[in-house]
Amino acid sequence: PIGEQCFKSGIPEEEAVRQVMMHYRRQADEQTVRTALHNLYRECRGFGRKSVLTPEQDTILKLNEFMERRYEFRYNQLMGDLEYRQRDSIHFYFHVMDQRARNSVAMDALQEGLRVWDRDVNRYLTSNRVPLYNPVEEYLCGVGRWDGKDRIRALAGLVPCNNPYWRELFYRWFLNMVAHWRGLGNRMHANSTSPLLIGAQGYRKSTFCRIILPPELRFGYTDSLDFGSKRDAEMYLGRFLLVNIDEFDQVSIHQQGFLKHLLQKPVANLRKPYGSSIQEIRRYASFIGTSNHKDLLTDSSGSRRFVCVEVTAPIDTNVTINYRQLYAQAMQAIRSGERYWFNDKDEAVLKENNREFEQISPIEQLFHCHFRLPQEGEEGEWMSPIQILEILHAKNSDIKLTDGHAKHFGRILKKNNLESRHTQKGVVYRIVKS
Repeated sequence: PIGEQCFKSGIPEEEAVRQVMMHYRRQADEQTVRTALHNLYRECRGFGRKSVLTPEQDTILKLNEFMERRYEFRYNQLMGDLEYRQRDSIHFYFHVMDQRARNSVAMDALQEGLRVWDRDVNRYLTSNRVPLYNPVEEYLCGVGRWDGKDRIRALAGLVPCNNPYWRELFYRWFLNMVAHWRGLGNRMHANSTSPLLIGAQGYRKSTFCRIILPPELRFGYTDSLDFGSKRDAEMYLGRFLLVNIDEFDQVSIHQQGFLKHLLQKPVANLRKPYGSSIQEIRRYASFIGTSNHKDLLTDSSGSRRFVCVEVTAPIDTNVTINYRQLYAQAMQAIRSGERYWFNDKDEAVLKENNREFEQISPIEQLFHCHFRLPQEGEEGEWMSPIQILEILHAKNSDIKLTDGHAKHFGRILKKNNLESRHTQKGVVYRIVKS
């Protein structure tokens, strides 16, 4: 019966033998199968006159053959776009499959005699017939073997500065960035530390941020993060590889909380346009920033999230970078189990280094004008934050005595390493009136 159906469907004898042997594997004797099918093909009449396929099956098989012969498709997981290119043509690069391209594919199919509808083409393009494609994975897995030359610290060395820790901190951040591209970080943590390049205008800070990515992945770079649209900002976590917070000092105090939330958010839970459910979007983005002004950190408790470095001269960005070896070094370090996260020692270095970049608020400046830390041998005076604020309010009536201001002022006192203790009246600090 198998041979008879193959004969009527127009399947050649050798192809029928091959398919039978593949299907039954070791259960059938090849010589027996060949003899039986050969006798049947010799005696039967009407080769290929009646197909066993339904019209729908015949159409979809022809559509599959047409698509695979004429085009290459892939679904870009990072961009969320369907991409295509024509086979055997001068178009070597993939392009986004927009509605115009879909209609062109449908017209080409009709021109070849395929009786297909637009919906048939769309079903094919949104099915598992189109393979998944991750440009980051493809690039990182194709960089080859590392030749042993340190290129990550050399890249950091392009930035002229007086910070002795800059190269090592940049090296750790770079490994962290690549590790999260590979999905090695768990869903509890993200690459929450960001370098901040601080220097005069024209020092090519933004250009340096851009050349961190190789040309093949530079589509994943952006410097247009809009904090006004929180939904779009969170979508950037899964859409871009490197986000440059250009002119970091323009981020207002009210936006600092949301920025801190973005830096430490390991995944984004969003509902895509026209979607009906909330989906978990994998995070790829790491952050970097630039500024022309030095006093830009407003929250001392969050200073450990930034690697501030003062650029002392224009950055030499007119260099040739071997990107494959640069990222091969990172891949080798990660595969060998090298630490790619910042430990407590690194964070202590960051806090100490970032002190000179912290913004001193007017109330803190006024406090230093009228109070100071006790010197050795001085007893000092134990006062609560609200008591100190009352004294400052008497000197400047613009200072408010609300509960929120008292809590904020308490953080300022703690930042200045004042000795404190808990009492029945709350936390008090030992100070001396100047």
